[in-house]
Amino acid sequence: MASRSFTVLGIALLIALAAPASASYAGDKPLTTVMADEIGGGYAFTLGNSTYSGTLEPGDTYTVAFEQTLPADARITDARAYVYWAWSRVGQQAVYPAMQVALPGVGRQELNRSQRYVDSKGFVSSNDFFSGMDVYPLPAAAVAKNPATVTVANAADDNTSFVVQGVGLLIVYESPSSPQGMLWVKEGCDMLYSSYGVQPEMATNRIEFAGAVDTSAVRSATLQLVAPSGGYTRTDVPQKNAVTVNRNTGDRLPAFIEVILEALFPGYNGREWTDAFDATEQTQVGTDTRDIAPYLRSRENIVTVRDNGDYLLLTNAFLWIDLGEEQA
Repeated sequence: MASRSFTVLGIALLIALAAPASASYAGDKPLTTVMADEIGGGYAFTLGNSTYSGTLEPGDTYTVAFEQTLPADARITDARAYVYWAWSRVGQQAVYPAMQVALPGVGRQELNRSQRYVDSKGFVSSNDFFSGMDVYPLPAAAVAKNPATVTVANAADDNTSFVVQGVGLLIVYESPSSPQGMLWVKEGCDMLYSSYGVQPEMATNRIEFAGAVDTSAVRSATLQLVAPSGGYTRTDVPQKNAVTVNRNTGDRLPAFIEVILEALFPGYNGREWTDAFDATEQTQVGTDTRDIAPYLRSRENIVTVRDNGDYLLLTNAFLWIDLGEEQA
């Protein structure tokens, strides 16, 4: 694995705080790898008690509390808050949100944003506003206590408003009592929507987990995806989204042969799951978590997220591979 923590590559990208050069409903913004490492420990991700904020006008605040359970001997090595926001505008004009994110309590510690990922429709129409994810590194002491609390305030000095779909908390830790494992952390913002002439094949994001994996040593492999709006639609769309792992979709065999091969050789062609995400009107950040160990390859594992009329923002991908090696 290439790096010890949030990588130099990730840090270099922190200067790119402006809007991306392109925007569309297609899968055209690959997630950025900010961590790829082998550690004795693990990670934890939670949305706490996040709910949809509704419109935040200047001066309005939004608060999320996070309960987390870590091993007693855990030492937090990295922590960050992800603020998932949308509909940032002044009237019908798209603008970027001015937000102030802080740890409440005595002293009210304000946080410095390290990255902003943004996407939009990419064509002139009504309601073509920016959506995105802002990243805020957190001090270990702030997240070690339960509950950890983060507040988001609309700090605009004009009439800019936006909504917060939720806030996520990521903790990476080392722990002598925990097994050795491999961890990838990827983040970004890719707006996916199979509509307005964008076909599902185009509304697909490809996530590459580079590096070699000793599949014979793998005890489990947890893939966790985060997608604001994913799984929440006002109309019922069958198979509205799909997640695949190491799935070859080109030159497919006849369906009945695929079924036979899947039965004889489970995982020979990866796996696909439909209707994967679980957002609701109240909790609008969709997640999908599953063990993908049976479908891992020895190197260059590929995950895709496809929209089929759902509309979602793909923002995070975490892959933790438990190697089953207890530490001394």
